[in-house]
Amino acid sequence: MVQQVPKQERPNLSEVCVYGGKQADEFVGIRYDNGSLNVYFPSGYSCPANDEKEYRKDILNLISVLSAYSKESKSVAENRLLNKENVQFPIHAYIHVFNYFLNHGYYVEKEPIYKRSLSGKIDWPRTIKQIRPLVAGEYPNESVVYLDFITKKSSNNENEIISQIHKYCVYESYEKIGCLFGYFRPEKPRVPFNAKMFAAVLKSKIAKTFNEKHILLFRNMLDIVCYMGVKDDNRKASYGTKDFEYVWEGLIDRVFGIAESEKKKYYPHCVWKVKDKADEELDWRNEKRTALRPDTIMLSPLKGDEASVFVLDAKYYQYGENREAKKLPGTGSIVKQIAYAEFIETMRSEGSGIPKGNIYNAFVLPYNSQKNKIDYALECFGHAECDWKSDKTYHKIYGILLDVRSIMQKQPESSDIEIQKLADLIEKEAGSI
Repeated sequence: MVQQVPKQERPNLSEVCVYGGKQADEFVGIRYDNGSLNVYFPSGYSCPANDEKEYRKDILNLISVLSAYSKESKSVAENRLLNKENVQFPIHAYIHVFNYFLNHGYYVEKEPIYKRSLSGKIDWPRTIKQIRPLVAGEYPNESVVYLDFITKKSSNNENEIISQIHKYCVYESYEKIGCLFGYFRPEKPRVPFNAKMFAAVLKSKIAKTFNEKHILLFRNMLDIVCYMGVKDDNRKASYGTKDFEYVWEGLIDRVFGIAESEKKKYYPHCVWKVKDKADEELDWRNEKRTALRPDTIMLSPLKGDEASVFVLDAKYYQYGENREAKKLPGTGSIVKQIAYAEFIETMRSEGSGIPKGNIYNAFVLPYNSQKNKIDYALECFGHAECDWKSDKTYHKIYGILLDVRSIMQKQPESSDIEIQKLADLIEKEAGSI
């Protein structure tokens, strides 16, 4: 396996991070390529002040958000099979192993290991507790005889191997993501890389270890070893997504949406009734076959049995960053929003439990507010409408801009305050038209 000679100098994080605009392949995340690390942020994510701590915070937050919401973020447990072609870069393992090293140094086995044996230093308290002795002779001259003992096990070789594997994983982590942690260069490992042997030793240690901190370290080391054992070319690695729109949808739904268990009654569905087969129906009510599913349903606070219903469609478009481009949701998206609202209005009259009140539509797009780093900055930039429907509140679809940095950095949680702010903004716009 090709190993890269690390550069003598590490770049500043400001040189590593790429803010503003989409990449040619739409990628958002971290890429390592032949010794260089680059971090690509989503469209509309603002650049911080020139402070290494802020850049590092941005990077770690991006990793956290991608882990929670990107469809590519799968369990790295599949990497451990050592026979998969497509594996995920286990960046959390790299971060954990390097953090452990910075906080505790290299792993050194400190806990003594005991076993049943006739040789070695006898641990009498453990022997008396765990071994049943034989009684020899007759009373009153009887004596107790031990035919087996609990002794301290010498495991210098295994412990040295574990330490060397840890050194290897620390150095590998430094190579890939070292610039996130400064310029300290760890010791280069002496042991040659052997995926199967390293994995076997680590699995054995995990099975025999009871210290949770050490088990977590070994598992992360195992993830690194197995990833390296599967990848043909270890000079390149990436963690991220080319479909950030799914992440954007997840963020919006987490903050503003109702519970997943409540969503299904807002999903339009269809049924095929086949001619000449009166008993045959193709039912599209099954969730996997539902063609139309609104991204987010938001409800304003209940007042009696009334609450406004907001159908939100998260759109990862660049309009908020480049308004001259005028790239906005098209006719298909607009008509779907109206269809969702019409369905909700119809079902509400049938006693579905959907609250009474006005129904509104909105697209939520990302942008850089330039002025708000704490709250979820919101701005309405206009609305879309059809020329054949105009008499209902939901026939206008409002365009809402939401600051990207604020929603990603606040570790999204459902917020009544933010829901009320967005509801007030849309209702104010509706009242002014």
